[in-house]
Amino acid sequence: MKLEIALAATPLLLAAPILAVSPAPAPARSVSRPAVRALAPAELEAALKAGTWLIVEFGGEHCIPCMQMQPVLQDLQVALGGKAVVHNFWIQQHPDVAQRFKIMVMPTQVVFNPKGNEVFRHMGYFPPAEFQQALREKGLL
Repeated sequence: MKLEIALAATPLLLAAPILAVSPAPAPARSVSRPAVRALAPAELEAALKAGTWLIVEFGGEHCIPCMQMQPVLQDLQVALGGKAVVHNFWIQQHPDVAQRFKIMVMPTQVVFNPKGNEVFRHMGYFPPAEFQQALREKGLL
C-alpha cells in the first residue's frame, strides 16, 4: 500500500517544477527591425558601384554566429539612417565570390567606401558596441 501512495504522489511532485519553469511571454519590441536583405552576385557588384557606403556580412543562412549577427545588423541599418547600406551575402551559395573577397571565416563583416574599396574587415561575431565603435572611427555613426 505504501508503494501505491508513493506512485500516486509522483505526478503531483513533477507537475510543480514544470509549471515553475514555464517561460514568460517575450516582451513586445517597440522598434521595428527591417530585415537585412541577402544579395545575389550581380546585386553585390551593383551595390559596390552605387557610390554609397556599403556594409556586407559574408556568411551563411544556417551559420549560428551569422544568425546571431542579424539583430546587430538590423539595428545598425536603423542607426545608420541611410548613410550606409547593410546587406548579407551567402557565401555557401557563391564560393567563387567568397574566394574573390578572401572570405575565410563565417561571418565576416566588410565595410566598403563609396568608391567600392574595402576599408574595414572583421571576422566572426562582432559585438554591437565594438561594431558601432569601428563605424564611428570611419565617420559613419
